[in-house]
Amino acid sequence: MYLRYFTQEGIFPFFIQYGHHGEDQKWHYHADFYELLIVLDGTAKQRVNHQDYYIKRGDVFVFEEGVSHNFTDVHDLHICNIMFQPAALADQYHDLGQIPGYHNLFIIEPYLSQNDKYQQFLKLDFTQFDEVSRMIRAMHEEYHADRPGRHTMVMAYFQMLVIYLARCCSERRWDGEDKTSMQIARSVSCMEKNFKNNFSVAELAKMSYVSERHFLRRFSEVYHTTPHQYLMRLRLQYACSLLENDRNGLSIADVAYESGFQSNSYFTRVFKQAYGKTPQEYRKDKVMQNIQGLRMADKGSK
Repeated sequence: MYLRYFTQEGIFPFFIQYGHHGEDQKWHYHADFYELLIVLDGTAKQRVNHQDYYIKRGDVFVFEEGVSHNFTDVHDLHICNIMFQPAALADQYHDLGQIPGYHNLFIIEPYLSQNDKYQQFLKLDFTQFDEVSRMIRAMHEEYHADRPGRHTMVMAYFQMLVIYLARCCSERRWDGEDKTSMQIARSVSCMEKNFKNNFSVAELAKMSYVSERHFLRRFSEVYHTTPHQYLMRLRLQYACSLLENDRNGLSIADVAYESGFQSNSYFTRVFKQAYGKTPQEYRKDKVMQNIQGLRMADKGSK
């Protein structure tokens, strides 16, 4: 199943719909998008990669690409489907990843369910469900209206929903295997908040209440990198945001220090390895792009 089956808006790969199921649904999977599924009413047995989940009002799932799922034993099931591509979760302010529930709900949980290793999902209480219902009503109405600024408004609603669900996930009490996953999510969010610090695997494993071996295995499975490389990526992303702001008055050495690098030469070497250009070249290119963008906008207004 491809996103183009639902929307032909190539420049806006996003879709939201309400769905009602009165009978079993066929097996399917998503080839090029993620799905956020929220159960609004009714009940069913949802099978995800050959594991069964009895679902009801307030249950929330996030499906990665390639995850097979369907509904059986359906009883007047009402749901909301939000279909999006991972880029929609991009966070220019670098603080979404500081919410443990974001890692658990949108990264760790979808991966584990894909590999038949996880049997938990977010369950909203009555107050949370009412707030989520309000958000998706507003998003659905805006998506299907033909108003200027529609895309921006829809994505603003979506970002608010993601943050709210992530906070709900962080506040929930977790038990068993899902508790371990949430503890790992908390350690990753700690890295995001304090990326200037040097975390050892032993420290991260201790925060997660697991062995170093278990932490490294789970982390590499989900994030496809090592904790050290993950920290480097966070520092480099932050450095890019500082370099792109040509009005902050920071020198390259200042950017290196503010991003957690103690050595300017090491920062330059790592940055070039990652982006194929030095920090100075990166800043110059971004400044030129900004100037060209302003010129184009000025021409368009005349």
